[in-house]
Formats: sequence, C-alpha cells, structure tokens
Amino acid sequence: MDLSGLRPAGGKRSSKRDRILEIFLGQKGHVTADELYDLVRREDPGIGRATVYRTLQWMVTAGIAHKVDFGEGRSRFEPSLRHPRHFHLICTQCHRSSEFLSSDIEAILEEVAAARNFATAETEIKLFGVCEECRTGVKAPTLDGAATELVFARDALRIAVATERSGLEFYSRAASLATDPRGREVFERLAEDEKHHLGTLEKRYAELIATDSTLEERPTFLFFKGAAQGIFAEGAEKLREGVDDLKALLIGIRCERDSHKFFKKYGDRFEDSEGKRIFLEFAEEEREHRDMLIKEYRLLQARLGVGRAARRTQVEPRTAQ
Repeated sequence: MDLSGLRPAGGKRSSKRDRILEIFLGQKGHVTADELYDLVRREDPGIGRATVYRTLQWMVTAGIAHKVDFGEGRSRFEPSLRHPRHFHLICTQCHRSSEFLSSDIEAILEEVAAARNFATAETEIKLFGVCEECRTGVKAPTLDGAATELVFARDALRIAVATERSGLEFYSRAASLATDPRGREVFERLAEDEKHHLGTLEKRYAELIATDSTLEERPTFLFFKGAAQGIFAEGAEKLREGVDDLKALLIGIRCERDSHKFFKKYGDRFEDSEGKRIFLEFAEEEREHRDMLIKEYRLLQARLGVGRAARRTQVEPRTAQ
C-alpha cells in the first residue's frame, strides 16, 4: 500500500507510523486504541503504546480515521479514507454496532444544510436501542468481514434491477406515445436495451445469491429506496400528463442524466468491490443512453424545423450532461 500521500505536509517519514496506519486501514470494523495497539504489537513488538496513540490522534486530525462513541465508556476508531459516509445502529445491551448507508438520509441532510447556508464539516447519526439478538435471544446474521462485501453487492444489484425495471417502464410508455417514427424507434431500442440488461442483472443476482444460502436473509446495508428508480418513475408520471415527442426526449435526457450522476457519485465513493463495479458499470450505461437521447433530440429539432428562438425556450440538452 502506498502511504506516501498520507503524511502531513512537511512531516518526516516514519516507518512506525506507516506500519500502524497500514494495520489500521486493514481493519473492517471499529477498534479501540488498545485493540489497535494489540494488533500492532503482534506485527511489530518494538512499537510502543504511546506511538500508537499519537498516530491514532494524527489520523483523526488528518481525516484518515473517524472517532466514534458507542456509549460503552471508550472511543472506537474506523477508517474514513475511501469509506463513504454512513450511519450506525448501536445496541445498548451488547454494545455491538452495525452500519448502513442511506442516500435518502444524505439528501435530506444536504437539503437542510443548503437551506440554512450551512457548511457541514462532519455528519454523525447514531440509532441507540436493543438489537434483535439481545431482544429475542435468536442469533441474527451479522455484517462482518466478507459478509459485508456480499451484502453490499447484493444491495447494489437490487438497486440496479429496480432502476432497470423503472427505466423499462418509462421507455415502453414513451414508445407507445411517440408520433415521430424515428423517435419511436429510439424509445423502442432503449426499452429493448433495458429489458436485455435487466435479464443480465437478474442472472447476476441469482448467481450471487447461490454463493451463500443466508445472503437473502442478511440485513440491508444500502437504503436507497428513493434513489435512481424514483427518477424514472417521476419521468413516467410526466409522460402520463401528455407531452409531445420533443418533451418526451427531454424528460428521458433528464432521467438518464440524473441516474448517471447518482450511480457515478456513489460508485466513486466506495472502495474497490463488486458493489462499486456494479454502480460504475450502471453509470456508464446511463451515460451512453443520455448521449443517444441528446443526439436524437437535436435531430428531431432539425426535422421539425425548430428555430433558434424556439430552442432557447427549451432546456438545452448540453446542460443535462
């Protein structure tokens, strides 16, 4: 692992600090300072407790580590480098925690901050309560280690499948409403693309589930209920209101633009994983569809003889990129 870019400006290179940092970044969960010290001592008995503590403090200050308090009387630390913003569920009886991501919560937080013109430096949401195992005595599946990777991929595929179904409905409806032959052909082609890709995603999902018999039962990690599939659902509602072919193409451009931005935004945040690859693959497909629709929008404008003055009253496709 290349750690050269993580040293403080003007700071001297420290092999001990680099070793502590490497071990810390290799942890999947939340560790206390003492737990990290024990892990470091196993690798290098020559590193003292004070060095570990100082390095932890430096990592927090540098934004490499995030300090969290789960109400157990001691602080824990987790890597924040290449680790997207997430939230915690914390059991007050066993003090175990579990993470989840929610684009819906993030959107609300960003909306509130923007409305108040507030520059957010850090966000922390913790839900305290009693976990299922402590409440019922029934051992529940956890999201530790490799299980998190599988659940992340499972949830990413679920989101992609839901979005693809929503896109298929949108383009099927658009094709049925289009009066321009070429425009109808474009919508039909995109509907066929969505149908084909939906089948591919569903196959990938079935193959993933087959690798672990408990995967379907494991708790949700990505809560993206109102995410990209809602973009196409809103577009389909606009089609039901009755629009001409130009407006239908413009709605499609906006849907594909927003869907591309959504999947690219979250895909770029994630560490290298199957879930990240699913998001970025989907983002690329949405970008290609967006570009195709922009091209057809401009061609239809030309065929209809839409003048420059009239074009200015429309939202220019280039602003949708």
